[in-house]
Amino acid sequence: MALGLSATDSALEDAFLRLARGDGLPLPATNALVEGFRVDVVWRTHCIAVELDGWASHHDRHAFERDRARDAALTAAGWRVVRFTHRQVTDRPDRVIETLRRLGLS
Repeated sequence: MALGLSATDSALEDAFLRLARGDGLPLPATNALVEGFRVDVVWRTHCIAVELDGWASHHDRHAFERDRARDAALTAAGWRVVRFTHRQVTDRPDRVIETLRRLGLS
């Protein structure tokens, strides 16, 4: 559980929530069910889904294919799906926040 805000499953999700909260973004839901898929981070009112990709969970062909199928299904249902890597969240948080703001979060 990160910061007592929302249930998380990883240190990367915790870091992302701290980043979003620290920059004043609206509080998202985490590990939410959307269109039958579990999504790492969701802003339902904005139809934005964020997937956080750490190497440990996304290093094989099956995970790669599954993630692309989920992205396509969510996009077809009207969701904007964006992926951030561990390195992006930890080393370039300014770019992560800029991307989210450009998607309409404020």
